[in-house]
Amino acid sequence: MTTAGPPAADRGAFAVWVRQLRKSYGSVEAVRGLSLAIPRGQIAALLGPNGAGKTTTLEIIEGLRTADSGEVLTLGVAPVAARRRVGVQLQESALYEDLTCAEALRLFGRLYGYQADATALLELVELGEMAGRRASDLSGGQKRRLQIALTLCNDPELVILDEPTTGLDPIGRRQTWEMIKSLHRQGRTVLLTTHYIEEADQLAEQVWIIDRGQVVAEGSPKELVAGLGAAAHVSVAAPESAELGRLPGVLTGEHREGRWELQTREVGSVLSGLAQALGEGALRDVSVRPPTLEDVFLERAGRPLARDRE
Repeated sequence: MTTAGPPAADRGAFAVWVRQLRKSYGSVEAVRGLSLAIPRGQIAALLGPNGAGKTTTLEIIEGLRTADSGEVLTLGVAPVAARRRVGVQLQESALYEDLTCAEALRLFGRLYGYQADATALLELVELGEMAGRRASDLSGGQKRRLQIALTLCNDPELVILDEPTTGLDPIGRRQTWEMIKSLHRQGRTVLLTTHYIEEADQLAEQVWIIDRGQVVAEGSPKELVAGLGAAAHVSVAAPESAELGRLPGVLTGEHREGRWELQTREVGSVLSGLAQALGEGALRDVSVRPPTLEDVFLERAGRPLARDRE
């Protein structure tokens, strides 16, 4: 998919179409000529570190901010005109603490002119038993799930989730992933931002890696890894004196804590060299990790993403 986008007559076929988007806050240029096109019915992810411009881009797509320049279509129309057809979970959202979960869903639905099925929505986010509980009595993870339910109270065609799993424990994160997959199976388009590499890899059919307000790479996770030609990582227990960094096919080699950590694009050749240098028995303690989306980001942006510290 090219960043130039389709002809004007075909842009309505995309859930989101952005061309040469720019947005500044004073002297800070948050978004610098960003372009993307998301087909309807996809799960798409904007992947990048905090401060990359992801949230600003989403807020313009949602119609909450105006662009300084560029073109943006949401569900084929101007973002403001699409609001009733879009469900949005902001990165930081406040709840009406005195309302029960069911009351909040019905209220938000009415604001859209829609009669929300509170029972079905709460079941979807695994809060079925919490219908009568006030938001103030929910745990942090439960509040996050209620916020996702609120994004669906208008039966949206496009669901936008800004950092939907930030602050969740591993179980809560996996539950949220299953909810997102369920929305996809219903035929909705889901656009999410994340700085968790595994999240983008697990969920997204198309990924846009954003850094410093620009797209630095785009494609499916497999396409990004294959297109990069990144090196695999080979780890083997061996003494430093083995000098395995000099083996044919090794790009870089480092010895630490009793192991050689090697990078290579020729795994077969390196494994053969290890067998010759160390003996066949040494291969029983070899691990090989193929390239990942993190390698793509490091290659394109030159710095790591925030890591999950749980």
